[in-house]
Amino acid sequence: MPKTQITIPVFVPHLGCPHTCVFCNQRVTAGGADTPTPDQVRGLILHYLGTVQPGVRRIEVAFFGGSFTAINPSVQRALLGTAREFLEAGTVHGIRVSTRPDCVDEPALELLAEYGVDTVELGAQSLDDGVLSLADRGHSAEDIRRAFRAVRGRGMRCVLQLMCGLPGDTHAKAVGSAREAALMNPDGARIYPVVVLPGTGLETLFREGRYVPLTLEQAVETAADMTGEFSCEGVPVIRTGLHPLRPEEAARIVSGPYHPAFGFLVRARLRRREAESLLAAALDERRLEHPKRVVLVLPERKAGEYLGGGRENLEWLRARHPGLTLEFRVEPLAHALTLELL
Repeated sequence: MPKTQITIPVFVPHLGCPHTCVFCNQRVTAGGADTPTPDQVRGLILHYLGTVQPGVRRIEVAFFGGSFTAINPSVQRALLGTAREFLEAGTVHGIRVSTRPDCVDEPALELLAEYGVDTVELGAQSLDDGVLSLADRGHSAEDIRRAFRAVRGRGMRCVLQLMCGLPGDTHAKAVGSAREAALMNPDGARIYPVVVLPGTGLETLFREGRYVPLTLEQAVETAADMTGEFSCEGVPVIRTGLHPLRPEEAARIVSGPYHPAFGFLVRARLRRREAESLLAAALDERRLEHPKRVVLVLPERKAGEYLGGGRENLEWLRARHPGLTLEFRVEPLAHALTLELL
């Protein structure tokens, strides 16, 4: 399906951060980028605008990485001023920044509002104080709540970023953080499983045997459960997993559940759960005349997610129901999964 919204990403790696968190090495996750100049930002925006396809209705400039509101105000003004040129010209429709909860105060928000910023992403990571402490975040869960209220009080949209698999984290804590975050009713969420990057405190802990990262299966299950918490409250999860890294960047990851299509794996897991729930309910209704053959009728747009990579989901369902012949059919006009019991 053609995109209707695009984001022009501008990376300001580690700029402004008052802390070095145990997991962080943005020289890897931001592709080794240096702080951009206003002219570079202008060139990047023009490049993206030259690639916009018909049907795109909203274009945002997003300053990711670092803690934008902790950058020297003169640098903030220079970067935001460049983005505002395009906002005022009508070729860009929004500006978003990413920052830390403890770097949000009224003067910071006043500056953002002056330059037309309409979305602030808060790197919350967890809403458990013990997990935040072990991650060397340097702020508390209450700082997250306070910053969220302050951003919303300015009439800005607020997106919360969470992680799973931090030191001291558990499945229950990660899902609990997602549940609390969802109840805050943010405008969106991002979920990142922790990977061990070189040159981080986490690498030291890992090599000393004091930190064990999540397996890919554990990360997919946890992220799926976290996504479910947001879905229950109608909060869109706009990204799950790191953006795909270049091969040389991915090769530098020391350990952990990195996968270039992690988001697809999570969506496929949720589709598998949906299919199993629907199938189990249908079989329960027909328990007196158990069907021998079931056809999964898949909406074309989501067929890949329902089947899973390598048709993994279909094989999983077949293993769960060995007495059934399970088949599938893709329907271009279907909007939801349905079953045919034969």
